[in-house]
Amino acid sequence: MRHTTMAGTIPAWFSRRSPAAARLLAVGLLGLATPGCLVRQELYDQARAETRREREEGNKARAEAQTARAEAAQRSAQVAALEAELGRLEDDLRARDLTLSEATTAEAGLVRRLDELAAMNEELSARLRSAGQSVGQLANERGSLSAELAEARAKVDELRRQQAAAEARAAQMRDLASRFQAMVDDGKVRVEIRGGLPLLEISSDALFDAGKAEVKPAGRKTLAEIAGVLRTIPDHRFQVAGHTDDKKLKKNARFASNWDISAARAVAVVEVLIERGISPQRLSAAGHGEFAPVVSNAAEAGRARNRRIEIVLLAEPQEAGKTGKAPGETGAAAAP
Repeated sequence: MRHTTMAGTIPAWFSRRSPAAARLLAVGLLGLATPGCLVRQELYDQARAETRREREEGNKARAEAQTARAEAAQRSAQVAALEAELGRLEDDLRARDLTLSEATTAEAGLVRRLDELAAMNEELSARLRSAGQSVGQLANERGSLSAELAEARAKVDELRRQQAAAEARAAQMRDLASRFQAMVDDGKVRVEIRGGLPLLEISSDALFDAGKAEVKPAGRKTLAEIAGVLRTIPDHRFQVAGHTDDKKLKKNARFASNWDISAARAVAVVEVLIERGISPQRLSAAGHGEFAPVVSNAAEAGRARNRRIEIVLLAEPQEAGKTGKAPGETGAAAAP
C-alpha cells in the first residue's frame, strides 16, 4: 500500500508514524522529483522542527505519566499504612475486651465464693459460740477474701480505663486521618500514632532550606492549610517537635548543634501557626535533635524521613478549662 503526495508516492508505514515526518519526506522527495527546481530551505527546516517538537512532546507525556504512576503508588502505600495501623488498634481493642470479660467473670466467681464463705462463717460461728470457741480464725479468712475481692475489682477498673483510653486513641486516629485526608493524599503530611498519641508528620525539607530555620514560602502555605484544620479540633493542645537526621551540624554563629536547629525550627512553625489563628495557649515547641529517629539513618531516604516536624495532639487538661492554659504553660517554648 502506498501514499501519493506532490513528490510522488510515500511508503504508508512512514506517513503513519508522524504527520510532520511525512511532510519532511515529502519536501525531500519534491526536491528529488522536480529537476531544475530548488525546494525552499525554510520548508525543509520547518518540517524538521515540527518532527523534533512532536518527539519531545511524546517524551514529556511519557515522563509525566511515569511520575503520576509513582505518586499514585506512594499515596496507596500511605493509605495502606494507615489502614494497617487502624487494624492493629482494633486488634488491641478486641484483646482488651477479652481480658476485661475474663476479669469480670473472675470477679463474679470471687463474689459467689465470698457469699458461700460468709454463709459457712455464720454456720460455724453459731456452732463455735455454742461450743464456747473463738471465731477469730474465720474472721481472718473472711478478711483475706475481702482483700482479694477488692484487688480483683481494682484490676477490673484499671482494665476498663485502659480500654476507654485505647478506644479514645482509635477514635482520634480515625478523626485526624479523615480531617487531613486531602493533605495525606497529596503527600504533604503523614498521620501516625507514636507513643500512644496521634500526630502529624511534615518533612522538614518541605518547610525549610538546608541549615536554616526560616519557613520558606511553600512551607508557609502548607502550614496555613494545616492550621485551618487544627482550628477545627477542640479540647486539644498541640506540641510542635523538631527532629533532624544524624549528620552533625556545622557550627555557625546561630546554631551550635542539631539540638539548636531542631528547637529553632519548632519555634518557627509555632509562630506561623499563631499567625494563622491558633491560640498561643494551645501551643508548645520542643527540639529533639537526631535522638528520636523513626527509621534508620543508614541511607539518604531514611535521613530525609528523620528530618521532620511533628505536631502532636495532647488532651486539654481539665484545669485548663477555666483559663484556657495548661498548668504552668505560658505559650510557645523551645526545649533544650
